[in-house]
Amino acid sequence: MVEIIFFSDSNCNQLYPLNFGKCESSIHFGARSISDQWKDALLNLNNTRIKLNSRLLPTSDSIDVISKLNSGDKWVQGEILIAENEGLREGQTLSHSPPPNLLNSSIEVFEKCALGIDEDLERMKFNWRTRTLTEDERSAWAEIGVFINGPIERIHVAPGATIRDCSLNTENGDIVLGKDSEIMEGSRIRGPFVLGPKSQIKMGSVVYGPTTIGASCKVGGEINNSVIHDYSNKAHDGFLGNSVISSWCNLGAMTTSSNLKNNYSDIKVWDESKKKYLNSGSTFCGLLMGEHSKTAINTAFNTGTIVGAFCNVFGNGTPEKHISSFTWGGVNNSVPHDIEKAIKTAKKAMERRGIELSKEEEERIRDLFNSSTFGIS
Repeated sequence: MVEIIFFSDSNCNQLYPLNFGKCESSIHFGARSISDQWKDALLNLNNTRIKLNSRLLPTSDSIDVISKLNSGDKWVQGEILIAENEGLREGQTLSHSPPPNLLNSSIEVFEKCALGIDEDLERMKFNWRTRTLTEDERSAWAEIGVFINGPIERIHVAPGATIRDCSLNTENGDIVLGKDSEIMEGSRIRGPFVLGPKSQIKMGSVVYGPTTIGASCKVGGEINNSVIHDYSNKAHDGFLGNSVISSWCNLGAMTTSSNLKNNYSDIKVWDESKKKYLNSGSTFCGLLMGEHSKTAINTAFNTGTIVGAFCNVFGNGTPEKHISSFTWGGVNNSVPHDIEKAIKTAKKAMERRGIELSKEEEERIRDLFNSSTFGIS
């Protein structure tokens, strides 16, 4: 059995707000977390203790390198430690070509969504026990209103998944439905797309891939090239494009994010380490949101907005392009989110999903607040 220990390096601050108070390996690469994919990928290694850079993506090239590290070997690229096979003896310090595929920014989470789906597809199908549809089923699905454009063998359905009358397009990639998930009536979906276990696509939704929805989410409206983590909701109308939403978030009805500037120029995004806006080098970027944040109805976000964790965003007008963690407001005259109220809300949100907020998690949230901008002040 392999033991995997994830560690952070000095470049991890570029993944704010997705890693605020969390290990970077919890971020989804495609449809599942980096850590879960590595555990599956290295399942057959025996009696081995591997240290992995939490930004290292489980692509086939990197998996091959890690699998071949001998006891004591280190994988180093430049001055960055990528991985180490901890052992009793002194090993070699190695570099490899091609270089490791590291997650370098929050924006790359949606930019590499298609790669994540493709790299994890076979492991995901095995882990979720999916059944792949076959060509001789096409007519039967059409009879109940499920119209499939493209290769039907790119659709993979886990036990308990429900598909109501809808349109599925696999011309550009696979569609994977997790256990007990549901696509409701009138939805139109283009792959590559993954719907996590116990998640729902609400009636009349429009989804453009590459997009992934985590476990136990409710999603509606129009979505394009976005990654939504577990236990988050965007259950109503509104556009979300080129965005990443962390776990336990809720976007109120008609919440919309701009993802392209009117002059088509590169988008500036808040850099938490430098405390200023920097050119992202990307033309498309919508909303990047930390865990346990919420929005009021009709919230309209500007292009490249970053919302920290535990925020409650509301007010008349367009929210600021960077909203610090634990903010109450986010438009004008913002104040700190009362920490006890924040914890109380988190408890209620988690109880609705049958999950208890542990004492350790409560302390983690308080520690995050005390170390945040508002906590320090």
